[in-house]
Amino acid sequence: MISNYIFSDVSTCTFNFSNGEKAVVKPSRKKELVLVKFIPHTSKKNVFQETVVANYPYSKNVQELAKYSDYECLKTFTRHFKKYFNQTPYQWMLDRKMEEVHHLVLESDLSISEIAKISGFKSLTHLVNAYSSRFGISPFKNRTLLVSKNAI
Repeated sequence: MISNYIFSDVSTCTFNFSNGEKAVVKPSRKKELVLVKFIPHTSKKNVFQETVVANYPYSKNVQELAKYSDYECLKTFTRHFKKYFNQTPYQWMLDRKMEEVHHLVLESDLSISEIAKISGFKSLTHLVNAYSSRFGISPFKNRTLLVSKNAI
């Protein structure tokens, strides 16, 4: 019954959170109505997304990601994935992988061949083609440009 949760003439409301933090809410002098809605921290959307993100580092492919996220059926996992991430699991994983590769190309001393091997690309050519397609420049040129910019 909603009337159990309506209070009047409240001067201050203090919220104590499970992590020890506190929040104090006070109405303005105009006696405005303060409406507070409690939403659980772990909604279905957040649980699914958090599970996927947590399991991504241990997954080599979409099938493993689905398995580690407790989905037996790849089709069901893909349907949920599209709903919450607005793209296919394969595309999302490729995007994450390319972000990691981009970081390694620009921030590490690893050779492009080593980066390809570490990142799970079948060959150096496959990495170069994917990188060039994604960033519009080859990893070799990208690294060279960065080095020349830093030298100036």
